[in-house]
Amino acid sequence: MAQLTPEQWRADLEYLRTTLPAKHPGFAQKPFSDRFQNSLTELEAGLAGRNDLDIALDLQAILSASGDAHTRVDLLPMLQKIYPVPLGLGWYADGIYVSGTTKRYKAILGKKIVRINGLDTETALQKTGRFVAMENDQAVFKDGLQWFRFPAAFRQAGVSNSDTLAITYEDQPGKLQTIKVFPINPANQTDMQPAQIVPKENDLRWRPLQYLFFLEYLESDKVLYVQYNRCISREMTLARGDTANAMQLPAFQPFADSILYLMRQHPEARLVFDLRFNPGGGASDGIEFARRIAEIPEINRKDRLFVAVNLYTFSSAVQIAAVFDEHTNATLIGDQPAERPNHYGEVRSFRLPNSGLEIVHSSRFMRIVEKNGKALDIDQKITPSFDDFKNGKDPVLDFVRKRRE
Repeated sequence: MAQLTPEQWRADLEYLRTTLPAKHPGFAQKPFSDRFQNSLTELEAGLAGRNDLDIALDLQAILSASGDAHTRVDLLPMLQKIYPVPLGLGWYADGIYVSGTTKRYKAILGKKIVRINGLDTETALQKTGRFVAMENDQAVFKDGLQWFRFPAAFRQAGVSNSDTLAITYEDQPGKLQTIKVFPINPANQTDMQPAQIVPKENDLRWRPLQYLFFLEYLESDKVLYVQYNRCISREMTLARGDTANAMQLPAFQPFADSILYLMRQHPEARLVFDLRFNPGGGASDGIEFARRIAEIPEINRKDRLFVAVNLYTFSSAVQIAAVFDEHTNATLIGDQPAERPNHYGEVRSFRLPNSGLEIVHSSRFMRIVEKNGKALDIDQKITPSFDDFKNGKDPVLDFVRKRRE
């Protein structure tokens, strides 16, 4: 597709100016509506001489300023057309590490990054935060790292004035090295050979996510471990009238009944309901389950009921955790999710007429619990270190394993 003209972009921005506030209630409310409209006006005034990707990134920055993590520009079709910087970065208790790259840059694999283009990592990350919906302070650690893969993004964020990043890393304790990384053509098979950290052994949480939800009773630890990987089930899909797809999915209610049966059969057991890395879906199953547990005194105890969350617990999964927090005596363990418990949701989308960019947006505010804070209150904060990840260890589950009634 040829580069759009400024006139075509102005038409797209005008369409966005009127359409998004009609579909997303937050964009129609002051003072944000004024900021949104003023930002579009500023963008319109500076279209001349700019390429489509840079303009689209500006749009992402404008939408992210809403603080709604569900509302964004789908930039993937554009980003797939440019060469990426092969950096897979992760945030851990002890800093930012390289967990994946290519053979060309294998020297930095598994190393801690201390500076990016001379900026300390926190400063560099705050700069890429312009593309992140900051629902709370955790959001930049969840979504800010990905932008270091795309030169147009980190240039616009002010991290670099070129397509190259100078990565300063800890080669050995107290010894720093710097290496320059730059985009690689995916067609270059030699340079693109992957290099990634493979954990030596996997604890339960780090096993491949083969199931929407599963349980395992750890006899020696007296722990019933429930991994809830996705908020979707046969019941929720049937409720939407999608019979064909519903029959391909597991039913949640018999699964929930099994959890409660096992907890009654093992009165000494602790229950871990793990919502880490759950990207959401629909909240009704999990909320109903939390309310059922709230009415069972022998399970609904702080020393027997644990709900695990982390940075990547998202959308409906955050809502479920919030209901556990408000209506049960559960001990919340792990890291604060990067989203508010009460937030905008029910995602919809539309396309801009000339660029074809898809605008993904929330359509209503979801008030699930009475408390309206920016983040869940965590009773026992536990953030895995890079060594935990590398060795397949789970300090969150270990915390419960080591407890005894």
